[in-house]
Amino acid sequence: MSKWMKLSGSTAICALMTGSAAFADVTAQDVWGDWKSYMQGFGYELIATEATSGGTLTVSDITMGMTLPEGAGAMKMTIGELSFTNNGDGTVTVTMPASQEMKINVAPADDLPADVTLDYTNDGFKMLVSGSVNDMTYSYSAASIGVNLKEVVVEGTAVPIGAAQVAVRDINGRSTVKTGNLREIMQSMKAGAITYNIDFANPENAGEFAKVNGTLGLLSFDGTVNMPLGEFDAANMGEMLNAGFAVDGTYGYTGGNMNFHFADDGETVQGSSSSESGSFSVGMSRDMLKYIVGAKGQKVNFMGSEVPFPIDFSFGEVLFKMVMPVSKTDEAQDFALGITLGDFVTSDMIWGMIDPAGQLPRDPATVAFDLSGKVKLAFDMMDPEQMAAVESGQMGMPGEVESLALNNLEVTAAGASLTGKGGFDLDFPTVMMSQGQEGIDGALDLRLSGANGLMGKLVEMGLLPQEQVMSAQMMMGMFAVPAGEDVYTSKIEMKADGQVLANGQRLK
Repeated sequence: MSKWMKLSGSTAICALMTGSAAFADVTAQDVWGDWKSYMQGFGYELIATEATSGGTLTVSDITMGMTLPEGAGAMKMTIGELSFTNNGDGTVTVTMPASQEMKINVAPADDLPADVTLDYTNDGFKMLVSGSVNDMTYSYSAASIGVNLKEVVVEGTAVPIGAAQVAVRDINGRSTVKTGNLREIMQSMKAGAITYNIDFANPENAGEFAKVNGTLGLLSFDGTVNMPLGEFDAANMGEMLNAGFAVDGTYGYTGGNMNFHFADDGETVQGSSSSESGSFSVGMSRDMLKYIVGAKGQKVNFMGSEVPFPIDFSFGEVLFKMVMPVSKTDEAQDFALGITLGDFVTSDMIWGMIDPAGQLPRDPATVAFDLSGKVKLAFDMMDPEQMAAVESGQMGMPGEVESLALNNLEVTAAGASLTGKGGFDLDFPTVMMSQGQEGIDGALDLRLSGANGLMGKLVEMGLLPQEQVMSAQMMMGMFAVPAGEDVYTSKIEMKADGQVLANGQRLK
């Protein structure tokens, strides 16, 4: 994580080009000076040539270099030119050439050095900075922005690995910066579409390659960043979080498609995927780490040398959600974990391999759960020393779970469905001392439908022995009560004194 934070600073120049950076004052020199201070605060050594003509400050041959943390090596990035123009009305215009090179040099401590050259292009890029020193607004737009891989050189030798291009169209955005105890950045951006193309090949073996191309439509981004002022150690994420660093952002798109073709050691796979919409959210602060990614209307089809027939499937919804605390506190903090694989459908050809007679219902299948609760951490997750102590077992119990809620459970397939929800409070010291026998108080409600019908069909198909069905039906009789035709419900309760009840009947 700390490496990511250090390296993320190197993208600030790219962010400035797309308008997502928001570090400027009301004069050209102050815009550039504040940007330099920001990058140097991340530990970068910045070198550039500055020239002023009239009201325009032109900065060229911009080089940012740094030593990577934990002895990982060094890197630097060079771009050609940026211009900052005083407009005479308290605003500043930021411009750049329509085309210029970006060079990245990476010298890992345990690998070969590499130089990457990118062609950066823009059509109609405009950026206007307005406001005051402590409350600035960036408004920007461009007909298109593109990045093209031009050259890769490893240990002084050019490597013809292939091509890579990314292009974004119809960009419009706005960023505001308020500076007080923190630098508070609020960003909003929309774009027409992103197109990408990757075509890599092993220069020593033409039979090994990777080809990926596709589009994402109507891209959007909304987010905030709080950045500590002054000098700070970006290698220590715990220190940054305690100083007030926080980020929260969401990317979204409507409509996407991708084609892919891979080959390696004589094996190939080729196919495509598409989705109606999708989103990606990430957040981090002193209190929590958040990661949510999802898509709707997801379709995938592929075939390969190991699977010489088409594989087709789709999901109505795919979702992964994780929210967790990262810092030690005296009070319990929220956590959440959820996965949804909703409305899964596959082709009749695949169904035919499993159920050639068509005995099983082929309705969409769903597997989903949503958990949340309260947990108290006994360490700072972003502190390298404390994390090492946890991993080595020197710290003991890293935290205590105080409550756990199952907000939703669904497993639906082939005409059967299991749903449920519930919650439990935990007296964690008692739970640990009793090895889980006491200290848990709560209930879980479950509903099962279509199970007997599904098991009967599986027996007819020869996929399930009759004796296993009888065992399953005995278990349902012990833990569930009938609630209709082929429908069962169950309420499982756990008491703090160790009692376990099923539908009011004590099991323990």
